[in-house]
Amino acid sequence: NCLRIAAIFASLHSSRGPRADYSEWLSKMGDRNAGLANYASAYKKASRNETVTSFQQRENLVPGDLLRRAFVKMSTTPEAFLSLRSHFASSHALMCISHWILGIGDRHLSNFMVNMETGGVVGIDFGHAFGSATQFLPVPELIPFRLTRQFVNLMLPLKETSLINSVMVHSLKAYRLYPDLLINTMDIFVKEPSLDWKNFELKQLKKGGTWTKEINVDEVNWYPLQKVNFARRKLAGANPAAITSDELRLGHEKSPAYRFYVSVARGSKEHNIRAREAEDGLSEEVQVKCLIDQATDPNILGRVYEGWDPWM
Repeated sequence: NCLRIAAIFASLHSSRGPRADYSEWLSKMGDRNAGLANYASAYKKASRNETVTSFQQRENLVPGDLLRRAFVKMSTTPEAFLSLRSHFASSHALMCISHWILGIGDRHLSNFMVNMETGGVVGIDFGHAFGSATQFLPVPELIPFRLTRQFVNLMLPLKETSLINSVMVHSLKAYRLYPDLLINTMDIFVKEPSLDWKNFELKQLKKGGTWTKEINVDEVNWYPLQKVNFARRKLAGANPAAITSDELRLGHEKSPAYRFYVSVARGSKEHNIRAREAEDGLSEEVQVKCLIDQATDPNILGRVYEGWDPWM
């Protein structure tokens, strides 16, 4: 008895208003007929203050408690609501950490399903994994996982600082305690890479860049080894923003917007904890703080692809 989160929201509110507002804002950054190129223009031209203000205006076009309303409707008693909410938060937090380690992206609202009886959430459609959404999509994803306003507000009054943060830390500790279990499982991709991986390998080679000086591309399995190494770095305490920046380099280094992508991904020391932390060697607690900081950064959310519905 599951329902996509997109369908839950569609039954309560239309996102047409924010989308129209976002399209208008993007067209001001570039050209009304420029299409996806306007996103690159938004990264290059829009200041942090301008982006955040505009994004918050779009958020305010949507009631902030839609997911909470849906859970209240699913509940027969206050105790049932707390149970459903708890299961949603813990399952989503575990999924977020798991998806980040595996580099799973494209987490728009149709890629989440909620069990209407238990409140548990599962992800579907893993077409973009191992960082491919950051590296290859024309509008690169700089978000490690989905933790937008509707998800956070379900946990009011403590929001993401309560159960979500706790489960994320415990999940990451469990993964980092036995890293070889996951890395050895991923070894199958090295020995028998899928057709998708072969296609991505060719695409990365075609894009080129300074990374080619650091890797022997004549080695048979260089591409899957590179992807497994990203997971290994995450399990060793890498700063999430550093990972995003390195994935951007592999796919967008020759783009005129590349340095702006990296700047937004890394954040600023004034506003973002991820920008104040080291590149690697972080504890699980600090890694989670950096991940949540990056996932909830309005300077990133204000520039993502419109189909992601970041205001929801």
